[in-house]
This record gives sequence, C-alpha cells and structure tokens, in this order.
Amino acid sequence: MSYLGVFFHNIDSNNRLVMPSGFREKMGQEFVLFKSPDGCVSVYDAETFDGLLEQVRKLTNTSEGRMQARTFTRAAKTVTQDKQGRFTVPADYIEFASLQDGVVITGEGNRLEIWSQAEYEKQNSGEVFVPSAYPQIFY
Repeated sequence: MSYLGVFFHNIDSNNRLVMPSGFREKMGQEFVLFKSPDGCVSVYDAETFDGLLEQVRKLTNTSEGRMQARTFTRAAKTVTQDKQGRFTVPADYIEFASLQDGVVITGEGNRLEIWSQAEYEKQNSGEVFVPSAYPQIFY
C-alpha cells in the first residue's frame, strides 16, 4: 500500500496531530519524522526509513559521507501515535516547517509530507492535473 491523497488537519494546543485514519495501521505505532530539505516534515514508516538509513550508511567510508550521514540522522526523530492516532510533533519540527494550526498532510508514495497550509497553498496555487503531464508509465 502506498501513501496517497491530501488531508487537511489541525495541530492542537499540545502540538499533537492526527494521522489520517487510512494510514494508521500501515504507519505502525512508531514512525519517523524527518526535516525535509523542501521545508516540510516527511513521515516514514519504520521499515521504509530503515531502508533509507541503510543507504546512508554506505556513505560513511569518507569524511564527507560521514558528515552527510550525521546530517541525515540528526534531521530524524522517532515518534509514537496513541490509540486515537495522534502523535506529538516536536517544537523544533513545527518551527522548521512553519506549522501552525492548519496543516496539510499529503501522501507521496513511500512517505507522507506535512506542510503548513499557507505554504501548501502557495506552492500549489496553479496546480492543474493534466494527464499529459503524468509520467509515461501511465500510458
């Protein structure tokens, strides 16, 4: 099962966010938040993130590779969802992605992304889904 779709949610006063119901089981009780270079927070299930981490470990045979690996692991944090599907977004992740009350959670295939609603709307204001823009695999 891939992560697909767009969901609008709010962060509560305790910095908790609700995992979209269709993804709660697949994501698992523990999953990883990652400060994406795109300015959002990426969310990976543990298995997918472990695969990424294994790729990063292959870089550690040089000092530059070790620095890249450190940067990668320092941008990640494991979180746990409660029985209602809520999880706490750490304050530094909220600040990093400018997450306020309204956020947008998007399914991106192998991960979810959490965007501030303002940034999501700004980036997608002219978005039009045109079949000819789809990758050739769909034809």
